[in-house]
Amino acid sequence: MAISKEIIVDAAIGILNRDGADALSMRTLAAALDIKAASLYNHISGKQELYGSIAEFMCTGCDLPDSGLPPKEYLTELNRAYRVMLLTVRDSTFIFENSIPNTPNRGRLIRNVANKLTEMGVQNENLMTISNMLNNYVLSFVADECRYKNTPPDILAGFMNLLDPADRMLYFNERDFEKQFDYGLCVFFAGLEAVEMK
Repeated sequence: MAISKEIIVDAAIGILNRDGADALSMRTLAAALDIKAASLYNHISGKQELYGSIAEFMCTGCDLPDSGLPPKEYLTELNRAYRVMLLTVRDSTFIFENSIPNTPNRGRLIRNVANKLTEMGVQNENLMTISNMLNNYVLSFVADECRYKNTPPDILAGFMNLLDPADRMLYFNERDFEKQFDYGLCVFFAGLEAVEMK
């Protein structure tokens, strides 16, 4: 079988979905492809490029909203799609946090976010800070969502029983993640608008 970057990325995502990020190494990837680890370096320079290639592949599946939408609606729709995309691959938040966003499709998403933030009044000197805050919100929300969903019910129940009753309101047995995600975005935009109106 001829090895290509696309085949490598597909195999890497298979390892992530089956065993998680801790199991993904150049060695385990080579074993999954039935090649020598040294052969991988003809296509991928190392883990950093591998993570970037996985993130780039995932970003190709993140559809952009209608560019004519008002900025806040556009960013809400885009970040909803970003969350859904992240949920398709196990430990994707780790992959995105540990890769450089220097690939075409990932760059396209970042530029569109920056453009819409500019339309909302964010000054150029604040674009990186605000873009990172928004990105970090989505990544941390998805990481918490996955941790919650992947915790066995008996472990979760045991954890709840250890909590002081006053602290239990911070946790829910049934969570509406879509609603909570949108609520977080509303809080983010309300804060942003309040600052930009000063």
